[in-house]
Amino acid sequence: MRTTLQRRAFLRAFAAATAATRWPAFARSPEGQVFDDAVAGQPWLKPFKGVTDQDLRCDALSLSGKWPAEFRGRFYRNGPALNERDGQRYHHWFAGDGMVQQFSFSGGAKPAVRHLGRLVRTPKLVAEQKAGKFLFNAYGTRIEGGEPAQGPDSFNVANTNAMEHAGRVLAMWEGGSAFALSPDDLATLGPVTWQQGLAQMPFSAHPKLDAKGNLWNFGSAGANLVVWHVDPMGQLVKAQIGESPYPGGMAHDAAITERHIVLPLPPVKLNFGEDVTGGKAFTHEPKEPLRILVMKKDDIAQRRVFELPSQMVFHVGNAHERADGSIVLSFVSSPTPEFLMHGASSLVAGHPASFGGSSTQLAVLDMRTGKVRVEGMQDTVEFPRAHPLRNGQATRHLLTVASWDRGAGRPQWFHGLQLRDLQTGRTQRHDYGPGTVVEEHIVVPKPGKQGELDAWLLGTSFDTANGVTRVNLLDARHLADGPVAQATLPYGLPYGFHGNFTAA
Repeated sequence: MRTTLQRRAFLRAFAAATAATRWPAFARSPEGQVFDDAVAGQPWLKPFKGVTDQDLRCDALSLSGKWPAEFRGRFYRNGPALNERDGQRYHHWFAGDGMVQQFSFSGGAKPAVRHLGRLVRTPKLVAEQKAGKFLFNAYGTRIEGGEPAQGPDSFNVANTNAMEHAGRVLAMWEGGSAFALSPDDLATLGPVTWQQGLAQMPFSAHPKLDAKGNLWNFGSAGANLVVWHVDPMGQLVKAQIGESPYPGGMAHDAAITERHIVLPLPPVKLNFGEDVTGGKAFTHEPKEPLRILVMKKDDIAQRRVFELPSQMVFHVGNAHERADGSIVLSFVSSPTPEFLMHGASSLVAGHPASFGGSSTQLAVLDMRTGKVRVEGMQDTVEFPRAHPLRNGQATRHLLTVASWDRGAGRPQWFHGLQLRDLQTGRTQRHDYGPGTVVEEHIVVPKPGKQGELDAWLLGTSFDTANGVTRVNLLDARHLADGPVAQATLPYGLPYGFHGNFTAA
């Protein structure tokens, strides 16, 4: 009975919140016309145009460099893709319907790379396809005369991350169910209900896998938090429900340690159903601190809240416990949520914007005293990733996209990669060049290897001159040398957020 009542509390919280190459052609609405005109002078904005309802497929990407024969598997990425329908554009980058990209690598003596991109067939997408127009409010976008929501999955866009786990691909969003896809053809199988009575409970977009293959995740709505533990076979072990120390606050990413979940809670709230054009879609409370909630995995009621100076955090790198019981957490933060509140809406409107001053931070959380010490790095980075086999364990190296040259002719976006040694502070960097926008890269362990630098770095980039997306493979020990191999699509993809690799 208690679980049922808590689930109802979650759903009530959501109900209250809902008061040049082969790029698709669109009808030119006033909003679309403004965006198209902007792209003519700023071609790096083109991926924000988005896609139509059609799938994307290329069975043989153009290859260059030397693809390792042992590099086999599937690389998934997810992000907002369908941003315009019936002449109306979404007003925030985070609103678009999700499209999962799958790159399949065959390896062997004659390596080949195949691409498939499919929109996640959520109930929202299917209903709007039939209607030929947007029906539901979305992130930072109010749809006048829209349909009432019947729970979080009515407006779930499944657009933030994709991970293959226990034989199915999970397409994940911020506030509703994960959607299961087939790894064979990315067909949408439907929303995942981990246990009877927990339908539509929020399953966030940043789950973490521990060394044994257990999946840990959280969800939030209003004053409530849920922590999920899913075993390597995809079966729910435990779902715990508790209260947030910052009710209504944004919770985007979390780290794990051997015994704890570490969840940053920045001082910003989303007012779902409000439009960014009216300035009410987000509430920033600069007098509130950045809270870091540390919860015991086996009992989230055992917790401690650390308070840091007010700042914005989207993403964490990794966390681990030291011998003295303190927790070391790496993350990326910026002084304010400027990008969330303004930058991400400017981009889909065709106005250049950047991530701004987001930088690497290293915090030591003293679990005995409640004190925290933070060391800030001098860099401009985002999308931190650590070695996947070391989630929750001590890690020395942190991979990020980075920007360090704002010279004339460069997009106001990330143009390179950075691998930082967190012990020495030294960095390896590679600049993809002024005509390239760099997206998240991930760390892929080499077969049979355990060392942090015995790995490949894998990620996508957009060639602004040719309007195409590339997949890049680098050696972690020699990042500064640039890609050892590249695969080029004959078309461009929408900019995405996050992804993961599954070895074959």
